[in-house]
Amino acid sequence: KQWYQRRVRASQIFRPPVNGLPRMAPPQFQARPPSSQAPISINQPVMPPASFPSGPPRFRPPPMMFNPGASPQPGQTNGPPMTGIPSSQPPVSDPPTQPPPLNPPPPPPTGASNFSRLGPSGLKAKRPIPSYNINNPSVSPVPNNLPPNALPVSTAQPAGQFPSTNLPPGGMPPPQGGMPPPQGGMPPPQGGMPPHPGMPPHPGMPPQPGMPPPGAVMEDPATQRMRQMSLSDMSYINLMEHRSIFPKDEKLTCLPPLPPDLLTHNKYPEHFCSTLNVVPSSSSILSKLKVPFGLVIQPFKDLGEEVPVVTPPIPRCKVCRTYVNPYVQLNDGARRWKCNICARLNDMPADYFYGEDGRRVPFDIASRPELNSALVEYIAPSEYTTRPPQGAIYLYLIDVSIGAVQSGMVKMACKVLEEEIDSIPGDSRRSIGIICFNSKLHYFNLHKNSGQPQMLVVPDLEEPFIPTIDELIVNIKEEKEKIKNLLSIIPTVFADSKDPDCAVGPVLKAAKELIFRFGGRLTLLISRSPSLGEGTVKKRTDTSKMEGLSLAPLNDFYKILALECTQKQVTVDLFLFPNDTIDVPTVSTISQFSSGSVYYYPQYHYEKNPLMAEKFVSEFRHYVVRPIAFEAVLRIRCTSGVNIHSFFGSCFVRAHDLIALANVSPDVAFGVQISIDDNLHESKLAIFQSALLFTSAKGDRRIRVHTLALPISSDPQTIYNNLNIDASISLLAKMAVEKSNSASLGDAREALQYAVIDPLIKYRTDYCPAAKGSGQLAVPVSQRLLPLFVSSLLKSKAFRLQNVTVDDRYFAMLQFKTLPIEEIMLMVYPRLFSLHNLAETWTDKNTVPPRLPLTAEKLTRQGAFLLQTHEHFIIWVGRHVNDIFVNSVYNAKTYGDLPELKVGLDHHDNAISDLLHDLISLLSKVRDVPTTIVSVREDSRSGSMFLQHLVEDRSDGQISYYEFLQKIQQQVG
Repeated sequence: KQWYQRRVRASQIFRPPVNGLPRMAPPQFQARPPSSQAPISINQPVMPPASFPSGPPRFRPPPMMFNPGASPQPGQTNGPPMTGIPSSQPPVSDPPTQPPPLNPPPPPPTGASNFSRLGPSGLKAKRPIPSYNINNPSVSPVPNNLPPNALPVSTAQPAGQFPSTNLPPGGMPPPQGGMPPPQGGMPPPQGGMPPHPGMPPHPGMPPQPGMPPPGAVMEDPATQRMRQMSLSDMSYINLMEHRSIFPKDEKLTCLPPLPPDLLTHNKYPEHFCSTLNVVPSSSSILSKLKVPFGLVIQPFKDLGEEVPVVTPPIPRCKVCRTYVNPYVQLNDGARRWKCNICARLNDMPADYFYGEDGRRVPFDIASRPELNSALVEYIAPSEYTTRPPQGAIYLYLIDVSIGAVQSGMVKMACKVLEEEIDSIPGDSRRSIGIICFNSKLHYFNLHKNSGQPQMLVVPDLEEPFIPTIDELIVNIKEEKEKIKNLLSIIPTVFADSKDPDCAVGPVLKAAKELIFRFGGRLTLLISRSPSLGEGTVKKRTDTSKMEGLSLAPLNDFYKILALECTQKQVTVDLFLFPNDTIDVPTVSTISQFSSGSVYYYPQYHYEKNPLMAEKFVSEFRHYVVRPIAFEAVLRIRCTSGVNIHSFFGSCFVRAHDLIALANVSPDVAFGVQISIDDNLHESKLAIFQSALLFTSAKGDRRIRVHTLALPISSDPQTIYNNLNIDASISLLAKMAVEKSNSASLGDAREALQYAVIDPLIKYRTDYCPAAKGSGQLAVPVSQRLLPLFVSSLLKSKAFRLQNVTVDDRYFAMLQFKTLPIEEIMLMVYPRLFSLHNLAETWTDKNTVPPRLPLTAEKLTRQGAFLLQTHEHFIIWVGRHVNDIFVNSVYNAKTYGDLPELKVGLDHHDNAISDLLHDLISLLSKVRDVPTTIVSVREDSRSGSMFLQHLVEDRSDGQISYYEFLQKIQQQVG
């Protein structure tokens, strides 16, 4: 009976719910069922391999949980890992013998099970995970020591105190498994700097010695040849030895291996791409690869005038309604075309063969953008509309409570709107309205017959009075001066306001009723959690538990209201300015389910926090003037045999391949999980086509069609070598967020770790058996960055376990859920460049200079460094930097004349300043979102904003990247 129950549980398939309804997952993406095994923390001691009690063969415990402070409790369970991450394990042999730890760790707690979860393939064996106690470096598998010229260990030390490095006797660490001990007499590695208070943490990966010690086992000839090969010549690399793993051309997004004539059709591969650039020919091959398969699409990317526009007729397949594209097969002299989705033959429109004068003309493929470009926009005829396109309506809801007024939010928001009133997108029908609120609702009559703006105060919040739309929302072109006058006096009118309350729910319901007949965009700016009327949010009583229900909304008011807004083609965008907790998990649901966006500015003050003030002004200005699409639906079609499994993003899923979007932002992307149902052996190309039907701000009904063609292969090695690492990390992050919301944070972290472990086990077993038991961590060249990026992802605010508030964590999750690939990659692993030698390293001004690993090992006090993150450009200036650099960039004499924190960067007439601004311009060229520039000194109290991004080092209880590799190596075997 127990065996039968386990088999039933193993066959259960998990999938994120869609609009509250459970859905089924494809067979190859089965989640791990829950078990009673207590989670093992990577930062707490567990029983060493030799001490584990005997159990079933092929024993392997769950992966490490990076929680240095928590201890597993008896009976504690973990839910299934993230849907879509392969989970079944191949047979695993016994691990190589490890040297005994210096101090034997205590045994596991009573009641903790040593058996694995019951997965789809039955009872799988799990291997123990040797771990360490971060508070006791003597039992650490990686010695906590540095050479004399290295950086100190911790950034949290008081000024003037040098943190201890906890060196073992003799000053050198003991030999570790997988690494030869340092050879006596070898000089210490160079490139570091002497310890100093306030400097960043030391790198967790000790420098590799140049040669093995006497008596060490010599490498075999194959390993020696691998050392001498470049990355491009190798099928796999050993991550325990190779540290320079970034490509020199900085192009991580690889292109599909298609013929050149087919590659030229897709000019924008980064806006619609797959995690696998070669599609497996069957579901069995995909399940064996243990890699996620999906798409990441940015459907309304702002490309200006570069998108070809096609007028009707619109050639579409009569069966599956696929749009004609460059990858179709033309037959009978181009009179017919074969659909590459369902293989039906269709007739070309007669207009293709006749000119405007009615005379027959030769068919010219070059004159047809839809047959030459994978991305086109069709002007939709009347049959694609359910009602005439409406004019763009923008309604701004501004909090005028005492906190919002004193922080300067009201003043800065009104100033930006007044300055950009002429740049708001739309045609001559575009309209705008403004409602202010605190404990009352404040309407402003802007009708052309009203003379000066008039304010109507409504104290009733249960059934508030709602004026007519003609009085509150007016045409921008006709009433521009009156609108600008109102924006200039609103900060003055509420300057003396002492009202602390914020009636968010009532103002949202009133605004929705005001524009529900036309649709449009609501922009809500609030400085505190809702405190009056419907939707009131109470402060969370326990925010210490970061898993499970702590991230769930406290009420359903905003979710229900968001679904009503979506039905009426209304989107709500949210700007948050909290000085205290605002409960982002609850309030943000109004935007998540109405296809809106969330912006977050904690501790905002226009004078006391200039960095946050500059960030808000630049982002809000971009938000006001950026393009927008209304009344949109997005459908994705796939080659026969391939199906859509689930969507990830802020949207409303209407069908398995269709999502409804009241508004579409050019800065938003969606993740799509793909399943393979039938064999694709007879097909040469797998086709994915997205079609976004929308109304532009100028009132045009259009269809943006993007087609992606990928080759199909049954060779696993070919598929491994064509992994798109950027798209994979982006999709994994979106899936992990969904897993955190549907299950728990611990399950999401576990699934992310298995996303690294499972494919490496499969690769080592089938394609690199020589690496077994050799101390190597063999990975395919295309996956060499996967462990690094997953390690960094686990340290992000969204998924780390310590020192993160609920609001900060949930906002980071929202960013992973909605941002496009390039923004997510900057969140996961920012770019670091050296500035003091930029003239020597940056030889080709059309490409970015070589990036540096995110470790303090690469920093020097004699230099300056530029860090490009998702939010800022951060310039870190060392205390011994050359005075010429300081004078050229900051127009200051010496380092001591620099402020601790400087927002903005002036341009000066010299070569060094020109070079720095050229680099920043080049890095900003491919991004649409604005980025602020901030400079920090080495000894600045604000230096943590730079040091926290050194994700390869050990800090804040998080292990280093090299230690993470050691744990992965022990799991892989």
